[in-house]
Amino acid sequence: MKKFLLIIAAALGAAWIAHADSYYFGADGPASDKGAALAQLLPWVAPAEGIALTDENVKYLGNGEYSITRTIVNKGAATVSFNDVLKVRDLFDATHYTIPCVSYNGNDFDGGVTIADGVLLGKVKVPTGISCDGEPWVFGYQRTGIPSCTLTENVNTGLALFAAVDTPSSLVSSCSLEQDADGHFVHVIVRPMVEAPYTYESKGVFGPRYEEKITLAPGESFTATSYVCVCPPKWENYATVSLMGHALSLLDTHLDICMSDEQAWALGQKYIRSLLYLYKGKWLISTNRKQRMFHEQHKVLITREEMAERMKWEYWTDIATFDPSFEIGWAGQNFLSARMLATQAFLTGDEGLLEKCYEVYDTFIASQGKNGLLHVRYDQNYEDNAKKIPVDVCNLGWGSAEAVRMYRLLKEHGIEKPEYLDFARKINDFFIKKWDDEYGFGKTWTMKGKPVQRTGTIGGFMIPALAEFYELTGEQKYLDAALRASDFYYGRDVDNFICTAGAIDCNCIDKETSYPFLQGSLTLYRITGDRKHLERAEKAAAYFSSWMFFFDPIYTPETDMYKYNWHPTGGTGVSAEHQCIDAWGGIMASDLYVLTQLTGDPMWDRIGRLMWANAVQGITTHLGEFFHDMQRPIGSQNEGFFQARFTKYRPVIEAGYWNDIFVSWPPAYRLWTLDRMRRLGARLK
Repeated sequence: MKKFLLIIAAALGAAWIAHADSYYFGADGPASDKGAALAQLLPWVAPAEGIALTDENVKYLGNGEYSITRTIVNKGAATVSFNDVLKVRDLFDATHYTIPCVSYNGNDFDGGVTIADGVLLGKVKVPTGISCDGEPWVFGYQRTGIPSCTLTENVNTGLALFAAVDTPSSLVSSCSLEQDADGHFVHVIVRPMVEAPYTYESKGVFGPRYEEKITLAPGESFTATSYVCVCPPKWENYATVSLMGHALSLLDTHLDICMSDEQAWALGQKYIRSLLYLYKGKWLISTNRKQRMFHEQHKVLITREEMAERMKWEYWTDIATFDPSFEIGWAGQNFLSARMLATQAFLTGDEGLLEKCYEVYDTFIASQGKNGLLHVRYDQNYEDNAKKIPVDVCNLGWGSAEAVRMYRLLKEHGIEKPEYLDFARKINDFFIKKWDDEYGFGKTWTMKGKPVQRTGTIGGFMIPALAEFYELTGEQKYLDAALRASDFYYGRDVDNFICTAGAIDCNCIDKETSYPFLQGSLTLYRITGDRKHLERAEKAAAYFSSWMFFFDPIYTPETDMYKYNWHPTGGTGVSAEHQCIDAWGGIMASDLYVLTQLTGDPMWDRIGRLMWANAVQGITTHLGEFFHDMQRPIGSQNEGFFQARFTKYRPVIEAGYWNDIFVSWPPAYRLWTLDRMRRLGARLK
């Protein structure tokens, strides 16, 4: 009889009322029994006396998608507060799991101690595994790029559970994973929001449990909808590609682009130009404008009590270029920023601006040692401990690649700067010589060329540098090195849906380390025509996009997100260690546009435009526009958006706020994207 009812329900697209019986999810509709199913809906358990389940409607929506709508009623005589728990159990042997933006197969990566800007921060703990102190990790929906999403998979299949966005009752939730005695994963959604057994509330800081409750008076009801999706992996460990397609459709993800390409270009140019800084007689580009106490906040070197006291005084909260630093790549992006200013100088005939751009490059190049290395922050040449400050492959990879790109730009205008190619060659030759079959290009090095830290995927930043150098010079050893590095880092890391240690101040699983693999693979495909590099570009795009927010959480009127109408949709989480959003996606739109052109898959361009729509929000457009009661420079934009209960920059742990640092890399990334789109004959808006 049960089998007959399931067949009728599937044929009619009707709801199936589960109640106490199990519902079995099949790949193409409800399964008649456990043996043919991928997962089962576990029976509801009453959370409190008087609370009754009146409806639990499971509907097959087609395309491997199911909705579960549950209604519970307080049939008792007293008001009751409780949490409702929904559980779906896998019936296949999963080998990999993901909680988007939070946990990548348990965040199992030990990169050793963290060293940021020469400061030894030690080992920074992050949530690992699916449990802590004998309890399942429970993460609030504001942390996960798809609301309260858990995904498990093996080489053949995958399954995801996540919350709907149709009502606040559906959306405000949390998720966790459990494992039963048979080793099968149990996907869990808890409503409303719970974070347990701790709240990951700041860099390496586990705070107290956080818990909200549903409260029903006698006769009141609560209804919420969740989705179960079958996610066949496009490649092993890549069920997230199917998951993102489901999320875009079921959540109806969209965000309008709020400014034209021309306005975004003008604002980016204005802000970067404002960061031009005459340092020891040389024009460079300051990394940021910030508050005086930002350094202590960023490195978690100040207590919340001290922060609260300082915030009362304008001395500490003024926005200016305090402690100027000048970084070649990564957060400072001196070379990319100067190249974008040079692009503008050629468009307008501004010779004075062009001369300053030359000086940015020439100043760094003059500091390069015979072995190819240089301090990645120019100001570090003048510090007392300069000889002890390590240099990193992320910055050096950026520096080498940007030197080639600047050389190419100048050559387009009849200007020869062979020293830029020599600079890139020396960096590339250093890393080719230092290649290690176990560690690749390593992470950080002494100025004398000795390894300091070896672990991580960060060496991938050399792939675009090597490939583009070959593309310009035709010298085979650089292509060979790029191909070897691609094989190594994909085989060890990216194929396993993991990238690590590329954010210099985070020594963990992260997002931004995947970008050079997208860019580098597209370049290698362009050079070789080998479709494995196109596939690899899609993998890198999928991994990066798994950090994107496909929805907007709910925020209260006093928060920045609400007051300034800022949408997390399209934003990308930073890392397992920094559970916040930044505008890194601003660099992605042109690459994803190209990926759609090459593969025919429209999803990539759609995701790229969502990332772009997010990345042009919150930019100061005119004087008189105040954020946090402060006048910010025109064209400036916050670096960090704290969509969840995690922050280093406020004395209290609350969701929905921005920090107050305005770095050079977001406008530099946006400008480069716009320049590439222009060269492709395409627009974003």
